[in-house]
Amino acid sequence: SRIINELAEKGNCVIVGRCADFILRNREDCLNVFIHADKDYKAKRIVEQYGESDQTPERRLREKDKRRAAYYQLYTDQKWGDLRNYDITLSTSSLGIEKCADIIVELYKTK
Repeated sequence: SRIINELAEKGNCVIVGRCADFILRNREDCLNVFIHADKDYKAKRIVEQYGESDQTPERRLREKDKRRAAYYQLYTDQKWGDLRNYDITLSTSSLGIEKCADIIVELYKTK
């Protein structure tokens, strides 16, 4: 929490995960984005990006999402992925990573 708040105080930054949406929830200069993708897109991406075996990506994704949800619940007492905690959600499987990044940049400029 301390480090995330210090980074936010210093100026513009991007913080991925670590309950930053919750920690910075009272700051008006933050744009909270939840990025998601469908299971097949995520499985294909981890095989391509990380060399994950074609046999196990779905299991790995389920385990990773369970850990993310448990971490978020533990530190915030809220449900991970609850859309009420975000200004916008974007699907990389529908829009692609670059388009999502472009949308985030444009939204932040207008905030």
